[in-house]
Amino acid sequence: MDLDHARIRIEDLREKSDFPFAPLEGVGPNLAGWGVIETCLLLPESVAIMAGPSACLRHSAFMAHARGFTERFYMLCVEELDMTMGNHLPKVERGMADILARRDEKVAFLIVGCPDYILGTDFTGVINRLEASTGKRIILGAMAPITIGLKESPFTSAYTSFFEFLKHEKREPKDDRLNLLGTFMPLSASGELYRVLAEAGLDDVLQIPLCPDLETFAGMAHGRASVVMHPLANGLSGKLQSEMGIPTCFAPTAYGFSTIREQYGLIGEAVGRTLSIDTTEADAVEAARPMLDVLRGKTVAVGCGINGSPFELALFLADNGVNVETLFARGTIKPYEWGLIERLRAAKPDIMVYNASHPALCGRTEPFDHVEVAYGVDAGIFCVNAANVPLSRYQEQKYGYEATLWMLDQTMDALEHPVANYDWIYGHDFLI
Repeated sequence: MDLDHARIRIEDLREKSDFPFAPLEGVGPNLAGWGVIETCLLLPESVAIMAGPSACLRHSAFMAHARGFTERFYMLCVEELDMTMGNHLPKVERGMADILARRDEKVAFLIVGCPDYILGTDFTGVINRLEASTGKRIILGAMAPITIGLKESPFTSAYTSFFEFLKHEKREPKDDRLNLLGTFMPLSASGELYRVLAEAGLDDVLQIPLCPDLETFAGMAHGRASVVMHPLANGLSGKLQSEMGIPTCFAPTAYGFSTIREQYGLIGEAVGRTLSIDTTEADAVEAARPMLDVLRGKTVAVGCGINGSPFELALFLADNGVNVETLFARGTIKPYEWGLIERLRAAKPDIMVYNASHPALCGRTEPFDHVEVAYGVDAGIFCVNAANVPLSRYQEQKYGYEATLWMLDQTMDALEHPVANYDWIYGHDFLI
């Protein structure tokens, strides 16, 4: 298949229909992590039970072992014939009742797959009976990749469902409390964002992955405002704002100095405080200068597996004179990224954007043999000769100018001490 089917110059990428979609996509190297089960288990005191045929459970079994959450994850393997006839419902109910009788968690997620989604299986009766008999809260979710691009992602749905545990709280706003939403690996309490917030009098910060129990998590209902670090959390923050009156702002991880300043401004507006960042920004610009000098003149590719938007990182690099030549993306371009694409189109219109999941790209590495630096494990797979900088969501989580300096530090280290992409992936469980 011609590679031209899998790519488009960014100057021609103006709307969703321009993106090089494929009727049948391959499993791109960008497709990993942050699965439905992993999302559900962010909620403290919860257990996840996935029901489906063995082929569907296989993926989540690998994920559970790779991420180390087998202690709170069960799988109920059911026969395809039983599913087709609806005979799996009593088996699922008995299996869940048996599991929950031996668990202390207060919440259970019942996760089904594409077959039940296609069949339209109704689990209402099963859930009602289980809630009555166990006294635990049962939430239905789906890991249905067949729905990707057609509706709200299953991950977003799972994350939004956390609102069910907050909506009954009597809201009593706390002046110094802030909710950080969308983090999986939590931001460090010693990091830049915490410091900037503390200087503005916001020293009570809640992140879901750091909540030890549902009682702590419920404290989010009393937050002064919510800051969303990843689009995954926009559904939950929207409900917190519309139904509980908690102001929210979307300020995802970014690397460009001007973007970071804008985001701190948004956070300041949401919390009603002025955040002091001038000194932090000036120090970061000064520290970044020699590292950007090293990068100028090198050919760079950016993948969509990074923490943040590949378009935003590419724009920052291009604005600083780095030769960004290639981007690997998905068709699920986020609404906020179209503004970044417009700016990138003006800055460097000849950047080639590839569909990382397009079958024409499978096994093709020779077009990228000349790339010297690749950001994201997906870009690293295609750009086999490049120094790979994963910027993975499973590494340390940084925010603000600290994230930019960390990205550049990682780049300098990769150039000086290259690590094979294979070793990155299997050494750090970046992919499964």
